[in-house]
Amino acid sequence: MSLKGTTNAEKIWNFFAGKGLTPHGIAGLMGNLYAESGLNPANLQNTYEKKLGKTDAQYTAEVDAGTYTNFVHDSAGYGLAQWTYWSRKEKLLNFAKARKASVGDLEAQLCFLWEELAGYSGVLSKLKSAKDIRTASDAVLVSYERPADQSESAKQRRAGYGQTY
Repeated sequence: MSLKGTTNAEKIWNFFAGKGLTPHGIAGLMGNLYAESGLNPANLQNTYEKKLGKTDAQYTAEVDAGTYTNFVHDSAGYGLAQWTYWSRKEKLLNFAKARKASVGDLEAQLCFLWEELAGYSGVLSKLKSAKDIRTASDAVLVSYERPADQSESAKQRRAGYGQTY
């Protein structure tokens, strides 16, 4: 299956459809990924672009080349899901290296995210059975992404993003 010529949104949708998530589950997940990264797998958290003085592309290239060595411990959100916690970033980096892929590679991150979701069985179960976007979106927000802002307005905003998919 070739993914060339399709948008990140299409690639992400098709990847999770192939894994058995319901359309509502996929949309709920994608709304959260959009909120985190704009569906850009090489997205460096904006506040860290300024703090580190690096663009998404520079940061990714330096991590891939091994010239930026603080990826695991810099606390910067990175990638589709804005992985921030050191152990999750370390696993992401090792996963990408094992695949001989860039840490910012979309397909590698989708496979990593899928592997990670297997450890969140409650979330995965909801994504496979969701009959509405809000239920799926809230499960991802509260139990997988776990950002500081889990307010009602954040839940509505992320579910709203999911509606666009």
